[in-house]
This record gives sequence, C-alpha cells and structure tokens, in this order.
Amino acid sequence: MKYFIPFILLITILAYGQVKRTEFPLALNILLIVLIFLTSFLEDYAILNNDYESDFKIRSQTKKISIFSFVIASFWTTLLIINDNYSNVIFIILIFWVHSIVEFIMHFIYNAKKPFTIFIKDNELILNKRWHPKRNLNELTQIQFDRFSKNLKLDFKSKSEISIKTTEYNADDIQKLLEILIEKSENNVFIPNNYEPKIKNSC
Repeated sequence: MKYFIPFILLITILAYGQVKRTEFPLALNILLIVLIFLTSFLEDYAILNNDYESDFKIRSQTKKISIFSFVIASFWTTLLIINDNYSNVIFIILIFWVHSIVEFIMHFIYNAKKPFTIFIKDNELILNKRWHPKRNLNELTQIQFDRFSKNLKLDFKSKSEISIKTTEYNADDIQKLLEILIEKSENNVFIPNNYEPKIKNSC
C-alpha cells in the first residue's frame, strides 16, 4: 500500500501533462517514467523480504510472465500510435509497458531467489503478494482447477476467491498444500478431478 499511492500519483501527473498538452520539460517526463518504474519494481521486490510465522510454507520456483499484460500493452500501443503522433504519446505508451517490464525482471529474480509466497498458520492462509490476501481455511467451500491458466481457484464463504498458479511451484508442494486445505476446511471439499500434477519419475 505504501507504494500504491505514490504510483497512482506519479501516473496521474504524467498522464495529465500528456493529455492536457502541458509543456512538461523532457527531463521531467523522463524522471516521472523512471519513478513510476522504480515504484512498481520496489513494490514487487519488497515481497521477497516478507516473512510470516507459519506452520507450513512454500517457495515459488519462478514467476510467470502475464501474456494478458503484454497483449493489453501491445493493444494500447498500437491504438495510440494509429490515432496520434508517436512523439505526442510516447510517455503514455511507456506507462502501459511498466507492468510487463517489471514482470519480466521479476521472473529472473524469482528464479534466483525462490522466495516463500504461500504461508499457513493455524487456520489462516496467507499469500505473499500485492495486497497480502489472507483467508480463513475453515471457510473454504470449493477448490477448482483451470486447465488453461493452471490456476487453483479457492472459494470461501465470506470473502472473495483467490487463485494460486500451480506452475510457479513444485508439484509435491502443491499436493501437500491441497491436503492441508482439505483437512482444515469445515466443508466437503476435494481435489479437482481435472487436476493432474506432474509426478517425478523415480529412476
């Protein structure tokens, strides 16, 4: 949260200068873009240093790059270039690419550091990512698996669902996580029939 407000404020200032054609000096525009990038990067990087008291925790093996973010950035880049002079919208275009660039960098950092990103303490599930979502596992009502995105979707009684991307973790860790989820839930939940973990060959 401490990075979110500065991030929005910086984008607002830069966007206002471009949309209103305010004569911001080139150096100021570049500085704003650099600060926007650094704020977004630091928000993601700060996650690596988070730790929670827990009975069970899992390391991320990697961080997947979102194809959706890349497509959105490409779409708006094309649209803005077609409908305006390239030089007039270059800084707006760069705003749309900030998230994809940060994701690309974080992909390699996660591969190297393999931070803990899933924690369970008593009956509480904690995801170590932006907004740090927490859920009471007693209220877990359903586990679903999306074969396209490879996400486990966890539904809860009183709070919104959360997703866990299985391809970012070891299959054995996800299997153990599923067992704990089922054990702690007060409802009739089970491993989705369409979930097929990759089993390591023992040879």
